[in-house]
Amino acid sequence: MCDNNENSRPITPSEEDCCHSACDPCIFDVHKKLLEEYERKKKLNIKIQNKQNILHLYKYKNFVVFNIEERSECYILIVLKYYENNCKNKRILIDPGQHVMLHLHDITKPFTPILFTDDCIEFLIRLYPNGKFSQYLKSIKIGDIIHIRGPYGNFKYESNSFQTIIMFSMGSGITAVYHIAKSIVENELEETKIHLIGGFKNILQIPLKKELQILSDYWNFKCTLHISQMQSN
Repeated sequence: MCDNNENSRPITPSEEDCCHSACDPCIFDVHKKLLEEYERKKKLNIKIQNKQNILHLYKYKNFVVFNIEERSECYILIVLKYYENNCKNKRILIDPGQHVMLHLHDITKPFTPILFTDDCIEFLIRLYPNGKFSQYLKSIKIGDIIHIRGPYGNFKYESNSFQTIIMFSMGSGITAVYHIAKSIVENELEETKIHLIGGFKNILQIPLKKELQILSDYWNFKCTLHISQMQSN
């Protein structure tokens, strides 16, 4: 449900809002920081902007599983669509490099989206054989609900700040740099060159082959992938 005043004075979350899974950041810690910032701006008579973001820093929003796709032997691509339809003039706003918290059953985990639209978020998630959250994800189906809050992270990139940026990633860590690289090379005014160097266990565990190939068509993007194990015939 939309609250036109939710971005003025931060509403104190209730105990029911907390997932009690020791996640970081906790909604109570987030609320404390937001309240301190609110009081600071109020004292300085600074106008508080009403950001039209579907996502909320300490309130979970309901998203429905819209699509699920296997990307490699241990990765899935999952698309989540905003469940509510009564928040007009709002859309998903996430800066490149930021992450959100996904809450499913009794577990909350941070994930960096690789793509988002006005009402959908796309995640590349690695599945671990003995991971409890991974087991939950293996059993989800289209139409199920996953709760999201955020976004978090203070990374800020200023356009054309560098001549060249070299990005290193290992395994699923590629999700953290992919969105940043994509936002840079798709900016027609950007002259920064990107060299992404990624490491994977084997060829079957490279999850974004198609997406990386598309980025490689840009003049200012280069990708080098290293694998630690050769596949046998």
